[in-house]
Amino acid sequence: MAHDWYPNGSLSAVQTAINGHLSVIIHSAIKAAFISFLVGTLTLWLIVIIKERKISFRRLHLKNTVWWNWCGGVLGAFFVCVNAYLVPIIGTGMVVVILLIGTIAGSLLVDHFGLFASKKNPVNLLQVIGIVIMITGVSMIKLL
Repeated sequence: MAHDWYPNGSLSAVQTAINGHLSVIIHSAIKAAFISFLVGTLTLWLIVIIKERKISFRRLHLKNTVWWNWCGGVLGAFFVCVNAYLVPIIGTGMVVVILLIGTIAGSLLVDHFGLFASKKNPVNLLQVIGIVIMITGVSMIKLL
């Protein structure tokens, strides 16, 4: 089944705003990130139970993993915590734009060097120019 629209980008912006506001209400970005992960974990348990009809870790083939396969949750926790901290300070829009630039720059580095067992895809000059334009645009918006 083909999907024409994936809401991931917009959901990320909504999540950033929600977690930022929650951090203001409870006076803690770390607790807001914890609540976000707790609710997310419970949601994922429910999805696994509905989809798999049970929770079983027997078929995970854990012996095929390497140490960095386990870092996604740590990076996600840091990501959500920093977002919750920054939103009340600089606003959701600016946080999302900065995250977008970081995400694109980081993905170009991962692709260019083939990091984390990803396919190597060399960065070209047009992509570098695009990142520079994005940084220039954000700088112009922030200065005004």
